[in-house]
Amino acid sequence: MLDKSKIKTIIFDVDGTLRDTDDEMVRSIELFLLKFEFLISSKKAQTAARSIVMSMENPAQIILHYADKWGWDKFIHQIIQGIRWLLKPFKNTQSFQTIEGVKAMIAELSQHYPLAVASAGDEQTVKAFLAHAGIAPYFNCVATALTCPYTKPFADPLVWAALQMGVDIENCIMVGDTTVDMMAGNNAKTQTVAVLCGFGEREELAALNPNLILTTTADLAEVLKV
Repeated sequence: MLDKSKIKTIIFDVDGTLRDTDDEMVRSIELFLLKFEFLISSKKAQTAARSIVMSMENPAQIILHYADKWGWDKFIHQIIQGIRWLLKPFKNTQSFQTIEGVKAMIAELSQHYPLAVASAGDEQTVKAFLAHAGIAPYFNCVATALTCPYTKPFADPLVWAALQMGVDIENCIMVGDTTVDMMAGNNAKTQTVAVLCGFGEREELAALNPNLILTTTADLAEVLKV
């Protein structure tokens, strides 16, 4: 159960929480596969692309976790940037997609709470998305992959965000779509809100005992309605 009386600030993940990243990734991979249309149909390309994206999520989070732990994070992020560069020809320049209702929700909540971002994404991409979505001005601070010595699921970026906003960490809530977000919140001793509009499945998220599970991030405005 979410204790609304304790909440003084809200920390959001980005990919799958504010940004509809899975659909973007599916489309990029689908466009790549369609370059080999003589081998695969359009329908099969879409199905295969979605399967690839969903199967990649947990291994990717594990790799990033241990890269961070062993001090390889900068190297791994350079590799990720290289992969993104290779996929760039297959991406629409306007590929950023915001989860439906998020912009209005952020605008509403910012009137009552200071807001922050804690993402494991690279700074350039995260800030480009926030600007594209028109929500960058609502955030007091933004933590990305290399802001702190360790990123999620470690507590560091959440603790850093709380310090930037001058609040106690126990008065924050972490909102995210993956088990990594929930673990980060648990490690930081924040309340946690899991959302089902991204990569995480209800069962795996529920296993980490979030204070609340929402169908989509946009529903948070109604839950915290003042």
